[in-house]
Amino acid sequence: MPDAVFDIERTFAIDRSTMWSLWTDAAHAARWMRPSVSEYGETVATIDPRPGGAYRFEMHGPDAVYATSGTYVDVDPIDRLSFTWRWDGTDEETLVEVRFADADEGTSVRITHTRFSSTESAERHGDGWRGCLESIAAVFEPSTG
Repeated sequence: MPDAVFDIERTFAIDRSTMWSLWTDAAHAARWMRPSVSEYGETVATIDPRPGGAYRFEMHGPDAVYATSGTYVDVDPIDRLSFTWRWDGTDEETLVEVRFADADEGTSVRITHTRFSSTESAERHGDGWRGCLESIAAVFEPSTG
């Protein structure tokens, strides 16, 4: 079985403790966990960030609701999260690892999403993750200018 991977890293002008809470607090995640802040309404998020705890995100797009859920595998506060990922109505369960590191400008976030059955699936998820990272920047980074 193929194991396609998507990997991305981005630095934000957000301190590490705040960045951690953006990923582990449902009220914060509801504001950015979507591939586009302008095209999607606020996400309905439930999060229980502990090993074995569950999460669910319902992203309200322009033409449909897209929902994903999974279970936290590892939770290492302000350093690392890993969790399973499965879209409603599909059998493919993948694994997401998010690492947080201090950077001169704020916090570096690295997302490694693995266990895809195809390169195409990894690429589609990559588009979504790029959009989510853009959403974090749009909603939570200080404005410049």
